[in-house]
Amino acid sequence: MNDIDIYELSMDVISSIASDLSGGIYSTLGGSLSISWTHEPRVCAWAESNRAPEKPPSHRIVISYELARQFYRDAEDYHDFCERNHLESQLELFFKDLDPKPRLPDRLARGDSVRNMFIGALTWVFFHELGHLTQEHGFIRSKFSGAKQISLLEDCESNGYQSINTRAAVISHVTEFAADIEATQSCIGELMRHFLYQDGEWTKEYIPSFQDSLYLVVCGISCALYRFYGERPVTPEAVPSTSHPTPVRRLEVCVPNIFEKLDLGGHGEQLHGLNRKQLVHLCSGAAYNSGFFWLSLYAQENGIPDNFMPKGLLQDPHKESYWGAIVAAWDEIELEIKRVRRFGNELGLLSFTEKFRSDIAGECV
Repeated sequence: MNDIDIYELSMDVISSIASDLSGGIYSTLGGSLSISWTHEPRVCAWAESNRAPEKPPSHRIVISYELARQFYRDAEDYHDFCERNHLESQLELFFKDLDPKPRLPDRLARGDSVRNMFIGALTWVFFHELGHLTQEHGFIRSKFSGAKQISLLEDCESNGYQSINTRAAVISHVTEFAADIEATQSCIGELMRHFLYQDGEWTKEYIPSFQDSLYLVVCGISCALYRFYGERPVTPEAVPSTSHPTPVRRLEVCVPNIFEKLDLGGHGEQLHGLNRKQLVHLCSGAAYNSGFFWLSLYAQENGIPDNFMPKGLLQDPHKESYWGAIVAAWDEIELEIKRVRRFGNELGLLSFTEKFRSDIAGECV
C-alpha cells in the first residue's frame, strides 16, 4: 500500500468512528467533536478541549499523517520480523511455557493481517485521545498540578525528553494510564461487538476471526506505545519526572486490563473460546513478540535489556515509590474525574485492587 492509500484508509476509519460519536453522544450533550489531520513530520496526536467541563463539550482530536504512515510501515515490518525470526531458538526458548504461542494468524492473508494490526493501533490512539477528552484531563492536570490552564494534551514521538516537576509528572502519568484504560475498553468492546455480536445476538460463527484480531490489536497497541516513546531511555523512573510513562509500564497496565475484561469473571470462554490461561498467554505473547520486534530495530546492546519486556507490575524495581505515587494520585483525582467524565462505560475507569495496593504499600510521593 502506498502512502496516499494509507492516508485515505486512515481518514476513512477515523471519520467513521467520529461521525458515529458526533451523531450520537456529542449530539445528546449539545457539543461537538472535530477531527483534523496535520502534516507535522512526527508521529503525533493531540486532544483539545476548549470549554469548561460544566459546558457542552467542544473537543478536537488531531492526528499526523506521519503517525498513520509509520504505524502501517511498523505493521509491515512486524510481519517481516515474525516471518523471518519468530521460530528462532532464542524466541522458542522464551515462549516455551506459552500456549498458545505467539504467531501470526494463518487464516488471514498478509495484507489483511497488516491492515488489521494497523487499524487496531490507529483506533487505539484515537480512543486514547478521546479518553483524555471525556475525562477532561487538561482541566484535571491544571487543577491538581497547579499548572496554568491546559486545553491541549499532546502525545508525540521524541528522541529526547524534558523533565518536569514531580507533582506535574505524577498527575501527567496517572492521566496517561487513565486514557490508556479508556482506549483499551473501547477497542476491546468494539472488537467484541464486531465479531461476536450479530443482529442483536451473541454468535460463535466468527470466534476464530475474533481471536486473530485480538492478537493483532495487542500487537498494534504494543508497537504504538514503543513508537510513541521514541528512542528515549527505557530505564524506569523511581518517581515520575517526565510527561509519559515508559511503554512497558503502560503495557503492564493495558495488557492485564484486556484479559481481565475478556475473562468476564470466568465466563468469557463461552463467548470467544478462550479461557483465562489462554487469554493471558495470547495477550502477553503478542506484547512480548512486539517487544522483540522493537528490540530488533533499536537494540543498542546484545541481549534483552532489563525492564524492556513486561514482567508484571509487582516486578517493577520501583514498585513502592513509583506505583505508590500513581495510586495515591489516582485516589486524589478519582472523584473529580467521575464528576467531569463526559461519557463511557464504568469499565473504562482506571482502578487498582486492594491486593495490589497492599503489595505496593510503602513510600509514596
